[in-house]
Amino acid sequence: MNREEWLNMAVDELRPLFEPDYKVPDLKISIGFPAKGGLSKRRVLGVCWKAEAATDNKCQIYINPTIADISGPDGVLSVVAHEMVHACGISGHGKEFAKCGLKIGLEGKMSSSAAGQDLQARFRLIEKKIGMFPHAPLVPTNCLSASQKPDKCRIHKCTCLECGYTVRVSAKWLDMAIPNCPVCNKEMQREMK
Repeated sequence: MNREEWLNMAVDELRPLFEPDYKVPDLKISIGFPAKGGLSKRRVLGVCWKAEAATDNKCQIYINPTIADISGPDGVLSVVAHEMVHACGISGHGKEFAKCGLKIGLEGKMSSSAAGQDLQARFRLIEKKIGMFPHAPLVPTNCLSASQKPDKCRIHKCTCLECGYTVRVSAKWLDMAIPNCPVCNKEMQREMK
C-alpha cells in the first residue's frame, strides 16, 4: 500500500465522525509541501484546496511530509481530521470551524488544533485496522541550500486568502497570534520568503 492509499483509507475511517451534521465530500489527499510555510519554524502542517480550485471540482488536501508522528495530538491523522473540517466547506478557523472541530474531537486553538484524547484513541484503532502509515518523514534542515532556508526576517507579510488584503507584522506579534483580516474577518496566511 502506498501513502495515498493509506491516507484515503484514513479519510474513510474518519468520515463517520462528521455525520450527520457535516458532509465530507469526495476529495483527493496526498503528501506534499504547502505553497508557503512548509519548512518554517511555525510550519504549515496541512492545506485544503477548495473544490473550485481544481479542474475536476474535488477538494485536495496536502499533508506536510515532515510530520513524523501518526496518531498523536499533532500527528498525521490529526492534520487529516483538521483539513477534513475545511473540506466540509468551512473556511478559516472561526465559530463554524470550532463547532465542527470540537464535534470530531479537536481541541485547543482551532488554527493550530490538536486531537483530544478520545480522538487519539480513535486514531489508534484506525492504525490497527489499516496498518502503519507507509511514510518516512523528511528532515530537510541539513540539506537545504541558503535560498531554501527559512527567512529569519523580523517583519513578515500576512495576506488574506479571501480578499488579498496584505499587512506586515513583526515576528514578536506573530508568535502570539496570526491576525484576522479587517475586511472579511478571516484568519490571514503568513507568507514565508
